[in-house]
Amino acid sequence: MNIAVIGLGKMGEAIAWRALQAGHMVYGYDTNTAPEFVESIKKQGIIYVRQLSDYREYAIDLFWIMVPQGHIVDSVLNEICIYACKGSLFLDGGNSHFTDSIRRAHYLEQQGFSFLDCGTSGGVHGRKNGFCLMVGGDRKAYEKVESLLTAVAAHNGCLYTGPSGTGHYVKMIHNGIEYGMLQAYAEGFHLLKDGSFKDAQLDLEAIAMVWNHGSVVRSWILELVQNVMHNDPEMDSVVGSVAATGMGAWTVEEAHKTTIPVPVIEKSLDVRTWSQETGGNYATKVVAMLRNQFGGHAFVTKKD
Repeated sequence: MNIAVIGLGKMGEAIAWRALQAGHMVYGYDTNTAPEFVESIKKQGIIYVRQLSDYREYAIDLFWIMVPQGHIVDSVLNEICIYACKGSLFLDGGNSHFTDSIRRAHYLEQQGFSFLDCGTSGGVHGRKNGFCLMVGGDRKAYEKVESLLTAVAAHNGCLYTGPSGTGHYVKMIHNGIEYGMLQAYAEGFHLLKDGSFKDAQLDLEAIAMVWNHGSVVRSWILELVQNVMHNDPEMDSVVGSVAATGMGAWTVEEAHKTTIPVPVIEKSLDVRTWSQETGGNYATKVVAMLRNQFGGHAFVTKKD
């Protein structure tokens, strides 16, 4: 299968690499044209495409789009439509709003193309471990690329979720849950550090480690907490300002629209807003460092 990956950032590059390892022909495009970046892409065996118009030269079966959400997705889709063969399939693997995905599916169908919305989780670890893929859209279109998707995904990490919009809807809820989980772990370790046994200087790394062996709160996130506590438990140089990518807010908006209470997720979103206004506290520092651990997200350090 001929695959075009549009956007070769941390996750896009990893998806391209995993597709290549599965025996597919991969054509990659990115706005980054730095010679060292282009060379690194080519060394992996990915065919580097310098401009979107060059795709007219290839019979691409699937355009896998990994670009920032919003109008950039529409811009890329509109341009690729000019150069794609009729019957090509488009997949948006970014964090788009599910209503935009429904709209794009209708638009592309009118242009003679199929569209899948694919919620993608796994962060910087997806290259090695595989991604979690939540895919919405036409069932027949999904089945055409299912073998590719399962190759990119972790074992049992690919799911057809239903009609257009459901893939990004499921990912939106996933990210809302993530907000609450990160905040709960962070608040617990804040209490361990500065609560009643502050003077005892509890070993936070050791606590995270033992909780990951048999306890009901063990998880991959807790493994990352252990890494954070091993590297820098005090985090004195870290500013506790935590970014919000939008999907947490979308989850809360959906909850309000459907009158389904989500107080934990909503409060965790409020905490992130507060952290941006004030610089946060130890708990939000933990959240910031966890986001860096699993997604490579930037965090702010104090200036000397």
